[in-house]
Amino acid sequence: MKLYHGSKRDIILIERRQAGKADSVVVPETELQNAIYLTPDYGFALACGARPNGVTTIDNDNKTINFENPDLFDSNARVFVYEVDAGNISKENIEQIDERQFVVSNMESLSFENKFVHKAGDVQKYYELNNWKEKPRDTNMGFKIR
Repeated sequence: MKLYHGSKRDIILIERRQAGKADSVVVPETELQNAIYLTPDYGFALACGARPNGVTTIDNDNKTINFENPDLFDSNARVFVYEVDAGNISKENIEQIDERQFVVSNMESLSFENKFVHKAGDVQKYYELNNWKEKPRDTNMGFKIR
């Protein structure tokens, strides 16, 4: 089975990190581990890597995303999705914590098979961004139009 990890960082290995949360958000303890998080859902991995700072709510059922700080979302920012073959991870090191997430908590780092580079705006192929809209481009090329 192929699993994916989304990130803003161009990395050599996927490293274990302590997950965090905002004080105002209720998150199950299984999602707050010091672990490597992986998902079988490519679009979800891309969404995780593309999100700006602040709380991001990803509604997988309705395929929508809401950002706490939509002004920080840069649709042109580079985002990386790393592909991992779950068959190369020993069963005692990987645990499914919900329908779309797995954690690897007994390893400091993990190699990946493939790296895919995207623009953050590519997430719109998978989700509707509820509270963010692309800013119109200035087409007057610096000329003042009266």
